[in-house]
Amino acid sequence: MLTEEYLHTSANNPNKQKDSAMKNLPLFISFGLFLCACSNADRQKITVSNPLAIDRSSETVELSLSDLAGKIEELDPLNMVITDQKGTEVPSQLIYEGSTEPVALIFQAKVSANSKSIYYLVKNKPVEYGMQTFGRFVPERMDDYAWENDRIAFRIYGTALIEKDGPSNGLDVWIKRTDRLVIDRWYADYLSGKNTYHDDNGEGCDCFKVGRTLGAGAMAPFVNDSLWLAINFESHQTLDNGPIRTSFRLKYPPFLVNGTMVTETRTISLDAGSQLTCITAEYTGMENDFPVAAGIVKRPEGKVLDMPSETDAIAYRLDGGDGGITYVGTVLTTPPAIKAEIDDHILIVTTYTPGKPLTYYTGAGWSKWGFETDQSWTDYLSEYNLKLQNPLKVTID
Repeated sequence: MLTEEYLHTSANNPNKQKDSAMKNLPLFISFGLFLCACSNADRQKITVSNPLAIDRSSETVELSLSDLAGKIEELDPLNMVITDQKGTEVPSQLIYEGSTEPVALIFQAKVSANSKSIYYLVKNKPVEYGMQTFGRFVPERMDDYAWENDRIAFRIYGTALIEKDGPSNGLDVWIKRTDRLVIDRWYADYLSGKNTYHDDNGEGCDCFKVGRTLGAGAMAPFVNDSLWLAINFESHQTLDNGPIRTSFRLKYPPFLVNGTMVTETRTISLDAGSQLTCITAEYTGMENDFPVAAGIVKRPEGKVLDMPSETDAIAYRLDGGDGGITYVGTVLTTPPAIKAEIDDHILIVTTYTPGKPLTYYTGAGWSKWGFETDQSWTDYLSEYNLKLQNPLKVTID
């Protein structure tokens, strides 16, 4: 039997995520291709293998629809489900990446250490799955773009905020202690004057200050040992919003980098269960390779946490008194990486090659929900990095 192999695109724990939430898939498959495909199989076996000596759960597996074409007779992307070996339906999501037609199917797998799990692709109409991720443009709050999953929430700033607070292309993080989606409710309460999301009202809060910095892990050119920051995003496009993944794309106006005008595009995604969001950065305007840095802003109440030298990650803690400790971390997927520290940031530095988008992960945790010690946070980042370097192996046969 012919076997085809594909790599999973996320590394999550207690979720996701993926080695690449946002890698562009090579083909945009049409519905017609599925409808005319011929095969004798009523269901398709999918084997997910774990090469690591650690259990893995809630990791996103991504299947290209072009690879699935012909596996099941007359397969309709809108009428296919994933089941486990016992026949129980597993939540899945069609990925559109901003297109009118789906390009991939994702689901989250659970695989024991050095083991395999069996799933099946079956012709059936999916049930309605509960939403675990969500993101949207928030024009009513000065053009924010906010996104979240069942673990964490983020936002980033649009141009309307510049007049009030000045420019900022840094990343803001909202810590949560609920698996409920909160963005719409927190904004509504804030704008109505009922509550402010800067205070913990039982579900979490925005206790992180960004200002004119990289915030909680944004990226910028790092030329001549200086950060060159863009301003707020000028356009946005929501790509996907589903039970497992939310994704979107931001474009920034040209900005100066050591005498050269540069433009930046960020494609961002977040999968269910992950503390870290995936960011793919693209820069145009520079002809040659140049250094870039993802960074975390330093504050007087903060402390840099030690990470193993072999781990391409940086970690930071912010003490909030009765509000608990906010942990922030950034994981790079493009070694070699250099860890550095400047006056107001800790950085992880790598090289950007024009025409080659660069993907990395950044996010946060909270001592009041899941991360009670510094070690628990640094262990999470180390394991996340390890999973990215050793993705689940997916075989369709």
